[in-house]
Amino acid sequence: MRPLSRRSFALLSLAAALPLAAEAAFPDKQVRLVVPYSAGGGTDTIARHLAERLRPRLGQNVIVENKPGADGIIGTDLVAKAPADGHTFVLVVTSHLVNPAVKKKLPYDTLKDFVGVTKVAVSPMVFLVNSDFPANNPRELAALLKKDPSKATYGASENMTRLVGAMFNQRMQLNVTYAAYKGGAPLMTDIAGNNVGFGVGTLLTAKPLIQAGKIKAIGVTSGKRSPMLPNTPTMVESGLQDMEVYISYSLYAPAKTPREALERMQQEVRAVIHTPEMEEILAAQAATPVGNGVAEFNKEVLSEARLWERLVKDTGLEQE
Repeated sequence: MRPLSRRSFALLSLAAALPLAAEAAFPDKQVRLVVPYSAGGGTDTIARHLAERLRPRLGQNVIVENKPGADGIIGTDLVAKAPADGHTFVLVVTSHLVNPAVKKKLPYDTLKDFVGVTKVAVSPMVFLVNSDFPANNPRELAALLKKDPSKATYGASENMTRLVGAMFNQRMQLNVTYAAYKGGAPLMTDIAGNNVGFGVGTLLTAKPLIQAGKIKAIGVTSGKRSPMLPNTPTMVESGLQDMEVYISYSLYAPAKTPREALERMQQEVRAVIHTPEMEEILAAQAATPVGNGVAEFNKEVLSEARLWERLVKDTGLEQE
């Protein structure tokens, strides 16, 4: 056999290295992080802290795009139909898994059109009223709503918090009307303005107005009192034993996104959220970082979807 020339050997070596170079270059363009809720809410806050710290780790710009509307469905649908090349992700709350149980029709299949990347963080929810409202705990709230039906409305910005409000409605035998909001920030504004009886939201979103004295927290859904709200009782303390529930902030990508892209993003997100700086940022907003692996998270998604479907049926929440 004729030996290879120096030039031929160099070309073959370059060709052999190309697949490895292409893989190492991922991501090779700007990364989109879609938030299907309004700016200023809890999900948006986490997304922006995350994007800022992912940019140097990924070597690419990471932009946050707010696409609110229809309980997060509009923005989530954009991601379902985006190219599955590992450069588009969506950060959603637990409503992503609740929506199939409360919506008659979705423009996508929640379990087939997405693949999970990781659960970023979890946080308890909080029951909120105007600062002048006389109730200081969930039982006092229920008593006042029964006494004055004109205040018997509750606001929520997505179907997870709507479900928690419906659970309270059922457990306390109330007849409370649901008012939908496009995001946590406008809901907080209406609670502060006394335009809705009470609201169910996250501490991440509610914290600024609680600190400003414009709204008041009267119950949290965590197992123990929050260090942020040491004087606010838990729902369990108020006798609602099955209302220890948490909202999760989770990252998904379009189905068929390359596995290496999912694994890379999961590893970088996990690294970011477990830095002391990010842990402090999350803790200040009553959120706990998670960052579980791709396979573990996708297994968890299936079990949680079944759980929320059962709770929706038990609560009697009607499909829209």
